[in-house]
Amino acid sequence: MTVAPHRRFLDYLEEHHHSALELLVKGRPAPDLALQDACDVVYTLELIGQTGLIGPDGAQAFWDHARRWRLAGGLNAAAPDAPSANVHLTAYALGALRLLLSHDLPVARPLFAVDGWKISDLLDADARPKWPKKWSHHSWRVSHWIGGSASIVLSLWVLDPAGAERRGVPAVDSVLKAADSLIDPRTGLLKCYKSDLVQKGFRALYRLRHDPDAGDVGGIVHLHWVNYATGRLPYKAAAPLFERSVAVSHNQPFIESAPYCLDFDIVQIIRTSAAGPDLPDQQKARAAAFIDDIARFFETRLNGGYALHKLPGALATQHEAALILGQAELAPLGIAPIDIIKRAGWI
Repeated sequence: MTVAPHRRFLDYLEEHHHSALELLVKGRPAPDLALQDACDVVYTLELIGQTGLIGPDGAQAFWDHARRWRLAGGLNAAAPDAPSANVHLTAYALGALRLLLSHDLPVARPLFAVDGWKISDLLDADARPKWPKKWSHHSWRVSHWIGGSASIVLSLWVLDPAGAERRGVPAVDSVLKAADSLIDPRTGLLKCYKSDLVQKGFRALYRLRHDPDAGDVGGIVHLHWVNYATGRLPYKAAAPLFERSVAVSHNQPFIESAPYCLDFDIVQIIRTSAAGPDLPDQQKARAAAFIDDIARFFETRLNGGYALHKLPGALATQHEAALILGQAELAPLGIAPIDIIKRAGWI
């Protein structure tokens, strides 16, 4: 008997993340469930072509669950003792909500709380995204605030344009133009630090656990996701950014030890920073290898040792690679490749 391509992913969710799956598929409350896990399941079902398993009750249960967190900027009226969702997680939750609504799943909301919304928590007076200055040397972390704030602004205008206007949310383009000042025109990377000497020291320490070049490229993509989603192309300093991304992409078989969002970051920025839609044969071959290597990984290592949060990024890498190859169907899943950033504005 032939097993459907999506079955192994549903089995993984059922066995290892049952309450998160039940929240979405059956609308069953899961008070102890992390918000990130709930979002991961929304994205996973989207990327395996199974969002149809989510009904109106599940969609509403997701948004009710998300509103139990204090979302960034005071977006919702959560309880005083509610856990906080940082900028990155808030952008992720709004992206998941966008995915649900794109499938005509009705979600009763207000999006904005009656009181408490503070755009100043996310942006400065010039509409430039804020970040904690102590992290200025850590491009990957900083990018979660810079790109995340821009993504939140984009999602607010998509989800509730009347509310965004009423609440004084700046136009997305003004936020992105302000964020351009954070991009080094020589490299195409974020440059939020002041001291080159301290930055060299940070990179030396960072190299003990991760590739700092991959981290730098993976940093700028969080901002460029929003530039791409809004059609704001080409990116500032796209040519040097493309070359850096290509160099990093040759790590084999994945950028780090297992496939996850960093692989998607690299593949997506290669596709969208390229000078044209037809990439060199070497990059097409690398894209094909990503699809096959991730499929082989899933065959043997999709188990309790593989973190749920890694799964959407790995799946999205396959979709992105299929878009590079111009494939009408992502063979391992038997569905058309999804341009997830266009759909959700974040991942």
